[in-house]
Amino acid sequence: MRLFLAIDLPEDLQDRITELYCPELEQVRWTVSHQLHITLVFIGDQPHQYLEEIIEAVSETSFEPFELCLQKIGYFKSGIIWLGVEESEPLKRLQKSLSHKVRGLGIELEQRKYMPHITLGRSKKLTPQVVSQVSHKGLGFSANMEVSAFQLKSSVLKANGAEYLTEGEFLPD
Repeated sequence: MRLFLAIDLPEDLQDRITELYCPELEQVRWTVSHQLHITLVFIGDQPHQYLEEIIEAVSETSFEPFELCLQKIGYFKSGIIWLGVEESEPLKRLQKSLSHKVRGLGIELEQRKYMPHITLGRSKKLTPQVVSQVSHKGLGFSANMEVSAFQLKSSVLKANGAEYLTEGEFLPD
């Protein structure tokens, strides 16, 4: 099972974000609105029997609700177009705590620096024109959201992209 910890977005925010999409850019596969999220920890492929252990470990995570600001469109060289998440101490603390708990189970995690973002779309042919068009549409976009839960998700890869299922939801203290 391919697993990750994430923060789901409220429906009204999902709708606002999908207005940034440029459907005329056929080389971009846009993220389905109900799958928009902020990844906290990518756990990766794990045997199904680890699911309960992971749920138990992360359920002990203590956090208070906090606010996030979303703005600025960017991209990774891998072809991912993203919406940025402004730096936030509560988000960093939550992410570090969850990473620590997952590593405590003996699960190895990626070593790269955590960069919170929302994946808007993917393209194998990410040209400067595509980036420019999407960035232009996103100029001035800004949204705040309250984080009052996080989820453990599983990802099933299908021909038309991944399908995410919520395996557990975790609320603040």
